[in-house]
Amino acid sequence: MKHPKGHNSMPPETNQQEQPEAVEKREEEFLPGKVSVTGKEITFLVLIIIFVSLLVVLILARDKTTIITVGDRAPEFQLPALGGSPVSLSDYRGKVVMVHFWATWCPPCVEELPVLESLYQTLKSEGLEILAISIDKGEGSIVSTFMKRYGLTFPVLLDPEASVSSSYGTFKLPETYIVDRQGVVAYKAIGSREWTVPVNVNIVRNIIDKR
Repeated sequence: MKHPKGHNSMPPETNQQEQPEAVEKREEEFLPGKVSVTGKEITFLVLIIIFVSLLVVLILARDKTTIITVGDRAPEFQLPALGGSPVSLSDYRGKVVMVHFWATWCPPCVEELPVLESLYQTLKSEGLEILAISIDKGEGSIVSTFMKRYGLTFPVLLDPEASVSSSYGTFKLPETYIVDRQGVVAYKAIGSREWTVPVNVNIVRNIIDKR
């Protein structure tokens, strides 16, 4: 049988051998580890690692900080009074005590303390006690001068190392904790308050009346 003219009876060669250069190039494309990392990318990765490490440290440190709030038992403390004798919170057990953290260099504190004095004069006969804890540095001469200038009569305790304020988790002055007769925080105020307005007087009076 004759084949038509011009028809090649042999099938075309479909698997031609690739050139060595092409094979080598293709192998390089799929070789693992052939990644080019610039100095900027390495620096960026190092910065990310440092940032994450610092964030973890801050979170752990925050978890270790106790922030006292309503319903918690008020931490016990003993501090020197402005006159020199030590005073403990437990000395007032069975009474309603307003534990107030402040400093002479704190403008909101300076504005609030005379208001606290008015509240104290109004409710001390009903059973309110105030322990104003100053975190001013030094031996207390600045605090003493301040108290005389504003005519403040409630007891002032000195916490120059802020150890007691730290045990309460105080982070913004002034801060006030009203401790009930069982030694539990019944009310907490962050920042200054107008303690002589009726609504606030009633808050304190209700805690005093609760037996």
